[in-house]
Amino acid sequence: MIHVVNVKEMNYPKNWEGYKSISDIPHHLLMFVEKGECSYWINDTHITVKQGEVLFIGEQLSRQAEPVKHAHTKLSIHWTGDGLFQHFSHLQGQALLFRTASLYNYLKQTYAQMFHIWTKKDMYYKTLCESMLLEVAVRVHQEHWIMQSTGKQARVVQQVRDYIMEYFREPLSIEELAQLVQRNPSYLITSFKSYYGMAPIEYMHRARITKAEELLLTTETNVETIAIELGYCDVSYFNRMFKKLTGMTPSSYRRQL
Repeated sequence: MIHVVNVKEMNYPKNWEGYKSISDIPHHLLMFVEKGECSYWINDTHITVKQGEVLFIGEQLSRQAEPVKHAHTKLSIHWTGDGLFQHFSHLQGQALLFRTASLYNYLKQTYAQMFHIWTKKDMYYKTLCESMLLEVAVRVHQEHWIMQSTGKQARVVQQVRDYIMEYFREPLSIEELAQLVQRNPSYLITSFKSYYGMAPIEYMHRARITKAEELLLTTETNVETIAIELGYCDVSYFNRMFKKLTGMTPSSYRRQL
């Protein structure tokens, strides 16, 4: 089971003093540094977490935060239970850094959503945060796995993924993406699925909808303008895609959050 106990957003000014060694913390922590960087001593291991990176710290591990001269912002989710270790057993009893700068926008938005949901405390807010925690853990591990891979296939899917994240607002096609890496479409689809669990075009739609969620949450831009900005000329198609991937319409999403 996973039992989320807190979701925090922490904005520290310049010359943060850090804190002395503490231990016996009864929960796990998955922290995302949105801005700046910070350093910790965790069980005598020194770890510096930079902007866009994620740090996991298991329960009961002693930790000490070093002073930081520059302002920094971090968001973290705290939970108890071993539910996550059923999927990622290597995390148990560890402190691990994930270099996930390429997921910056996704992590920034997802952590902001978790914080908003946790603060508002609507019905099933804990369940929502628990499911989002699992999704973040999966995305972080996927990215870590690809970054550690050195084969040609890994480099191909990484190049395509990076291209999608830069141009997801454009009308991309599988033929265009395959030509980019000089592979045939069927090879690209199969390879991409083996790393990300979905085809490249579905990944593009998910990137678009993730951005749409952010815009609905943080701006007052109307749905039609958001749809056009994200490459959907047909607003009804955007609405259907949004509902398919989130379970609700854009208007309902904005009202609830």
